[in-house]
Amino acid sequence: MHKSYLSFFMVAVLLGILSSCAGVLSCSNESKAGKESFTILNWNLETFFDATFDGNEYTEFKNGKSGWSREKYETRLDRLASVIKALDADLLVFEELEKEEQLYDISNRLSGTFNFSKLYSHAFFAADKDSSIGCAILSRLPIGEISLHSIDVRTSESDQPAMRPIIQFSVFAGGQAEKKLVVFANHWKSKAGDTGGESAAWRLRQEEVLTRCMQSVLEKSNLPVLACGDFNMDILEFSQYEKVAGIRANLLLRSSDKIAGGGLPVYSPWFDSQGNLTEPGSYWYNDKWERIDNFFCAGEVMLSSFSASTNGPWATSTGKPVRYQMYNGAGYSDHLPLVCTVSF
Repeated sequence: MHKSYLSFFMVAVLLGILSSCAGVLSCSNESKAGKESFTILNWNLETFFDATFDGNEYTEFKNGKSGWSREKYETRLDRLASVIKALDADLLVFEELEKEEQLYDISNRLSGTFNFSKLYSHAFFAADKDSSIGCAILSRLPIGEISLHSIDVRTSESDQPAMRPIIQFSVFAGGQAEKKLVVFANHWKSKAGDTGGESAAWRLRQEEVLTRCMQSVLEKSNLPVLACGDFNMDILEFSQYEKVAGIRANLLLRSSDKIAGGGLPVYSPWFDSQGNLTEPGSYWYNDKWERIDNFFCAGEVMLSSFSASTNGPWATSTGKPVRYQMYNGAGYSDHLPLVCTVSF
């Protein structure tokens, strides 16, 4: 497991592991007085490798003969920085970065302002050992209490594939009376190359880990929780939650753990107030939209102004993602960035 906490102006990290799981709370989508708000961006950057050939890269990025180069990497960095500046979110969660040093490269391109409230002064990166890609966080708000949650299954008929850990961290907001939100960054097992549906079982295991961890926070501390990332499951593949009086939720994150009560009701902003899916989706595949990138919340937290952003050169005129093309170095990502406002 590789992990690194980077604070460009301070070093402060608290480590905490939450393991037991119980309790069921839901996400409130009603505004209340005294809430703190910030904007969050989640984006799968699509195989965002750096310019150093370490040998663990995907085949098309392994050496200069593949067409990958420092010039192309620098161009991708410039494009990413331009998107970050345009969307101006307070918390950035990225999937498919290669290594922690790239966070310095990104931050250097975002510097040059004397408005310290705009600086991303806190960062974290994590990836499994020998993994090609990992997940990263850049934040204007202080982050802390970082934990990694991985599965280790040795009784399955097939070997466990390479998977990314779930990153759990706290975000602090507010003035003198700081408020805390617990966030879980995810990048679940892909369906790529899966002809028999075997990957679904591994995603279910990751879902169960997330469910138990979110429930543990809710039960132990009553803090609001938010999960985001690329789940490689369309929103309609998740279990729908039948409405219960007093509980605002539209999905049920599953768990086979009896202590966890079979699942956790959560709120997803992909559904509007009438239960219709928000357009567009985040990933265009086989000529149709998929919504595999998600935000889920539970506890006293509200998500608003949610969208898959198409207002920039990272999307076509019809709103589809402009995926990165190795041969000519053009494009951004095959996913659209998700942005929303979080109030808690």
